[in-house]
Amino acid sequence: MSRDDASALQELLEEGLRDRVAPALSAWVAVDGALRAHGAAGEANPDTVFDLASLTKPMVVVTQVMEDVSRGLYQLDDPVELAGEQRRTYRELLGHRSGLPAWEDLWAVATAESPGWTPGDPEVWRVVEGRIATLLERRGEPKTVYSDLGYIQLGLALERVHGRTLRELSDRFGRTAGAAPTGPCPRRRTHLSGVVHDLNCWTLGGAAGHAGAFGSAAEVGHWALELLRAYEDRGDRLDGGVVREFWDRGQRSEGSTWVLGWDTPSPSGSSGGRFMSDKAVGHLGFTGTSVWLDPACGFIAVLLTNRVAGPEGSQDRIRTYRPRFHDALRQHFRLN
Repeated sequence: MSRDDASALQELLEEGLRDRVAPALSAWVAVDGALRAHGAAGEANPDTVFDLASLTKPMVVVTQVMEDVSRGLYQLDDPVELAGEQRRTYRELLGHRSGLPAWEDLWAVATAESPGWTPGDPEVWRVVEGRIATLLERRGEPKTVYSDLGYIQLGLALERVHGRTLRELSDRFGRTAGAAPTGPCPRRRTHLSGVVHDLNCWTLGGAAGHAGAFGSAAEVGHWALELLRAYEDRGDRLDGGVVREFWDRGQRSEGSTWVLGWDTPSPSGSSGGRFMSDKAVGHLGFTGTSVWLDPACGFIAVLLTNRVAGPEGSQDRIRTYRPRFHDALRQHFRLN
């Protein structure tokens, strides 16, 4: 890393701190497929672990499906058995076209139907599966709706395929030592540190297809770099054609920016800023995490924060900060 690149990144992180985006920020940046800068600000250092929230989807679930398809275990249009004897294909689940709604209050469902439940116990899963089965039966016209519930089902499908739990399939779960805190949880009546922020994930035992992974900026960056290398047919575990299919714009449905497990830049107001190419893909996490990859120039930007531990209004502040962060990096590295 050059001193100039490190200073540019550090200034951006300090700007986020001054703007009260989050108490802790960490970032990792690559250009031309090589690390250029890595830094942290506030209540974080470069090794701080963050609750990755929905980055769990691409890091754990989507990458596992990519590997399985690369190995020929199944194909994207094969059916997946879901709750209530419903079926959807891997492609539908990955692309958020299962017909399931975005979210359901699973803590409330478990509390209402199973008094005395404990997180992750079989009775909780039975109750949740019953609720999801009901929602699946209501499927209307297929359309893209970003759905945590669909990825919970996809995570269960992977457990059946491999005969192992998601915790066993990925070491991203449970790595909570040195984690940035994520603020109070009224229902759990505690301040969260090293415990998953997502209440639905906690209800399900702390490891699910939609949330529960923890990691540092460097760990997210090296995973993204592995994907980029696979995209360029230089990967070890993943077939380049499979990665390119997942990211192909032909996977988007009308009116949607989602491909298979990844978002793409919207025509305006993208969190990736103004300068991402039409090949770029990205993903956000509710706690204040994000990753963007642009194969056109080998650009990777990982931004991890604990914005949910900050003052009220942090969601609006990070929405403003993220595109500014990415634009400034692209301009610094002359990628605009």
